[in-house]
Amino acid sequence: MRKSKIIIAFVIFIIVLCFAVVAFYLLVIREPGVPENKAQQVAILQVAGLAERSDRDISALYHERIIPRLVDLKRGQLLPPGATGEPLASCTAPGDGGQRCDRVEIYLLKGKNGDIQQVILPVNGKGAKSMMYAFVALDTDGTTVKGINYYQQNETPLLGARVADPEWRSQWPGKRLVDEHGQPALKVVQNSAGPHDDYTVDGISGATMTSSGVEKSMRFWMGERGFGPFLQHLRADKDILNP
Repeated sequence: MRKSKIIIAFVIFIIVLCFAVVAFYLLVIREPGVPENKAQQVAILQVAGLAERSDRDISALYHERIIPRLVDLKRGQLLPPGATGEPLASCTAPGDGGQRCDRVEIYLLKGKNGDIQQVILPVNGKGAKSMMYAFVALDTDGTTVKGINYYQQNETPLLGARVADPEWRSQWPGKRLVDEHGQPALKVVQNSAGPHDDYTVDGISGATMTSSGVEKSMRFWMGERGFGPFLQHLRADKDILNP
């Protein structure tokens, strides 16, 4: 009996030690600003319009052109380089099964002469069948879309999964996510004929719930509980992007 208790205590100790090692890695050792895997680096470069145009090593290109920074969502301010925060994968809109984060990592696209050309924001939200994860690239005006890339989702093939299709994504550049008052204004419409305004994109035919999920997630993350305060500061002063 005593031997069994010792074995159980040893197993519990090993489990606790493993959790402690993982927590220490995530909170202390892991360098903030480095995506968890190469797929995210590729997704960020793709939405910035770089990955398709270069045969260079992905990691080298990422570190040359992408500057990770953390945003304090409550204050809408960029934090100093080296600050720590939560990956967006663990932060979701209310009702989507995740937690509300105070600090989230974003990415700045640096031009060859050192100027900041785009602001790349991570966005996630519930689709019809899965959580959908995307990066949306904005002009430095804090409003105009340069590109969007849904890099992780498990929606229905040939229907909701078309959020990843280049043809559907091609309608996003030039669209505006917030109106002149800084309020989320993007609309994803179904079966709407004729031209759209700067705030409207076509939904995916036969995938109403996925399309609705795209609109809801964009409106949340561009609103006051997401990146809204930061984008408001950016529209007032582009120099906040400079280190």
